[in-house]
Amino acid sequence: MTNEMYSPTPEQVLNHPGKPAAQGQPKSFVAAWLLSLFLGFFGVDRFYLGKVGTGLLKLFTLGGVGVWVLVDLVIILAGKQTDKAGNPLAGYAKNKVVAIVVTVALLLVGGIGNAVKSSGSAPVAEVGVEAPAQPAGEAPAVEQAVEAPAAEAAWVEVAALSGTADQASQVFALSGKETRLVYEFNGPAEALAVGAIYLEKEGTDIMVDGGIPVVMMSKPESNTTALHKNAGNYFLDVKAANFESWTVRIEEKQ
Repeated sequence: MTNEMYSPTPEQVLNHPGKPAAQGQPKSFVAAWLLSLFLGFFGVDRFYLGKVGTGLLKLFTLGGVGVWVLVDLVIILAGKQTDKAGNPLAGYAKNKVVAIVVTVALLLVGGIGNAVKSSGSAPVAEVGVEAPAQPAGEAPAVEQAVEAPAAEAAWVEVAALSGTADQASQVFALSGKETRLVYEFNGPAEALAVGAIYLEKEGTDIMVDGGIPVVMMSKPESNTTALHKNAGNYFLDVKAANFESWTVRIEEKQ
């Protein structure tokens, strides 16, 4: 019986079960950022990073009704996102400034709630018509009384909500008159925050039915936005992260 020493081939060494698997090339920061920005609602960014389980969950919930999309986008822009193996994304230091500027610009331009301040127009005075001269011997015509202008309509608060995190209001009624949204989100100017304000009809389940925010923001701000809603019952739903405090009011002109 021949006693030969066993010598494994290089292929056998590489494929040995005890050898740790190679982690491969790190994922691109630019690719992950763009996928999260434009296809985050479908979880494509997480599929790209190899996180298939959470990618499917993100897909089935439509990006957590938008909130998960914003959270993942903030994590990527902050340089905290990794691939499935725990590797940091390649190219973050080189491209982070451009990515943050482009993201903020797109959120501001594409946000549905562009600020529109309402202002009432001054009433235009009617030009009087000179009465014809009365013939001699006739009694002068009695001048008609001029009606006083109607009182100017004022903004009346219909609903209000305030807090520091996610919150929803009770149902309230809108009459279909001129309506506006007044909001203020407070926090450090340099903080990277995420906020969204929804105004939905009674009975709407945002987690199931979805919804389009009236206003979206990525930093502390305050403004007034005109609303165009039919008469009916509505409720407010505010999603907020990394703000110190916020207030939201719905007002009608009455």
